[in-house]
Amino acid sequence: MATLYSNELKALVVQDNFLENPVNVLKENCQTVQHFDYRCEHKRNETGEIYGVTKPVILKFTIRVRSPRHFKPYYRALVSNAPQRYSFIFNATFGDNNRLSDYEDGMVVDGYVVHVEECYDTKTVQDGEDRQTLLNVTLQVRSVTYLGNEKHFKCTFVQ
Repeated sequence: MATLYSNELKALVVQDNFLENPVNVLKENCQTVQHFDYRCEHKRNETGEIYGVTKPVILKFTIRVRSPRHFKPYYRALVSNAPQRYSFIFNATFGDNNRLSDYEDGMVVDGYVVHVEECYDTKTVQDGEDRQTLLNVTLQVRSVTYLGNEKHFKCTFVQ
């Protein structure tokens, strides 16, 4: 059963690269992130140099979906052989025309969708209430680029 964890928008995800043009991010295209998780590690020798094969980085995230039309891009990405870009925006503020005006931090993840799972709220929906649906998405990551709260700070972590 889907559980609403917070009414505040702590993190959003949009299927686009917001680093190229952040003012074009529309609020209606953003999905609320309920949870995300990934782990990246490298082996290092005594001098601190990376050696050996890097393990694949898997990112899992859960989003709250407002309507079935928001499922389509994730299922298209699942059957596609092309990598997709997802922008995670933390503590976003939207201004005029519901466009992104400011954010605290962000990251752009480039990778392949390998799993999509829908979770439906089984409670009876009253008049005027939205049915809450969660979508669990699993990505095999190619790269992660962070953008700090100082807009000039940019760092690619996984590549």
